[in-house]
Amino acid sequence: MLDSAPLVYLVFGIPNSGRREVIFDLIEGGIPENEQIIYFRPDGEAACAFDEQIEALDNVSVVGWKLKDCKVTHGKISAAPTKILFLAPGLSDPSDCAEGLKTWSDHNECQIARLITVTHCHFLSVNPNAKAWFEACIHFSDVVLLNRREEAGNKWVRDFEITYKRACSPARFVMVKKGRVSNPVEVLDPEARRTSLYFDELLPIEDDEFEDEHQPDDIKVDTYIERLESGHRARPIPPITKFLEF
Repeated sequence: MLDSAPLVYLVFGIPNSGRREVIFDLIEGGIPENEQIIYFRPDGEAACAFDEQIEALDNVSVVGWKLKDCKVTHGKISAAPTKILFLAPGLSDPSDCAEGLKTWSDHNECQIARLITVTHCHFLSVNPNAKAWFEACIHFSDVVLLNRREEAGNKWVRDFEITYKRACSPARFVMVKKGRVSNPVEVLDPEARRTSLYFDELLPIEDDEFEDEHQPDDIKVDTYIERLESGHRARPIPPITKFLEF
């Protein structure tokens, strides 16, 4: 991948979790004003007060996009960006988003920098069965932003973070306070810290003679991306819509 390739970011999260407030903070506090940015906003998302604030930034071009059959489609691009931010549709399947993002980035010769999960802590604390959806997001993510923490309580937030630390998750867990992170530049640092190796360019291993069940992680199909002969995912993710009230 060329050093000059645009850096691509994707933000996971459910509706009303503060995703666009966080994106505004990351752009305003973490990206120089002389760098051009394309912000891909998913079609069909409910309006948010921060939509206008993001659009008002001089270095940001907003483009609508859709995810269908694990493919990214979008409107016309007129800018030549150094950074590209995708907001994942709030009701989408994280595996489909990850697959679509990689295909799009490879096709457009872009470099995937970081995936970020904005965790709605209160929602997850009262909907523990939704954890599988967030686990999938975090599997692909380099950074997990803990938002809407007040009603969840300090103990729940601490236990949630400790669970991943004990599992040796490489992702960074960062508190969000009033829609802001303490160090936006650090959050956007393109150093990979995700569990998934799906996006990484790995050196081939010579003389591979491993049985399927003994293959090292760097040549296995990602557990969330793998498909069965039927075409279904080997590890399906429960739809987040099961737990959301509209």
